[in-house]
Amino acid sequence: MSAGALDSVRFVPEVGSTNDAAIDAAREGAAHGWAISAGRQTAGRGRRGHAWASPTGSLYLSVVLRPGVPMQNMIALPAVCAMGVMDALHELGLAGHVGIKWPNDIVARIDARDGAFDRKLVGILVEARSSAEGPFAAVGMGVNVQPVQVEKHVAADAMSPQALGPISLEELLDADVPGLPALAERLRDAVIARVDAWAEAVRAGSAAAGPLAPILAEYFDMVPMLGHQVAVLSPTGQVMNTGVFAGLDMWGRACVMTPAGEQAYPSEAVSLRDL
Repeated sequence: MSAGALDSVRFVPEVGSTNDAAIDAAREGAAHGWAISAGRQTAGRGRRGHAWASPTGSLYLSVVLRPGVPMQNMIALPAVCAMGVMDALHELGLAGHVGIKWPNDIVARIDARDGAFDRKLVGILVEARSSAEGPFAAVGMGVNVQPVQVEKHVAADAMSPQALGPISLEELLDADVPGLPALAERLRDAVIARVDAWAEAVRAGSAAAGPLAPILAEYFDMVPMLGHQVAVLSPTGQVMNTGVFAGLDMWGRACVMTPAGEQAYPSEAVSLRDL
């Protein structure tokens, strides 16, 4: 389902949650590619219902997605949307600086040739819903545009999983950062292009083995944590297991080689962190 000519992204100074606004708009008939951005969120949220800090100086953007595929295939949308965000960041000159932290957040490093991807640049949340017009999703993105101030914490043991500190576009780009409206449209357009290409492949039968089949090989190349020793964390942050992040299956589950053998974990139940 191609979006055709996309409308301008709607901008509001403040909103509770851009995803809530996009979901409400979709239920009222908003088209594929409809988008809203805000200068501040008062009730932002991340994956699994976690609160999402939304300071002024960042970009908050949500886009309505109507890919026109069966609902069971929409489990691939977090990965597909992350690839779209990567496309937009590469266009800004950040190839080599950015990668995907499974399943869909964008991490970064300052040195494009070396160093760990140990800073968080973009948080992404995809929420699928149904309506009288069929299934749809809202993809929300929070992009650190200006440097984010965080409290310093006492360093933990060298082998314990570390939370990712933030990094911003201003810290990564040598050139000027686009204004928020231009940046929002660039991100929206790149995400829609990826979603449309994936949906076309699904409708052509390329997802018979699983929803991620059409994009999995390219997605692998964007995930720098693959092959690393990782901790498997519960939603409360407890370490459930450790092992090597060995790959992903066609349904987007992380395959971790643990001391007890290979285990597959869905992103709805766990997160991974480098050790």
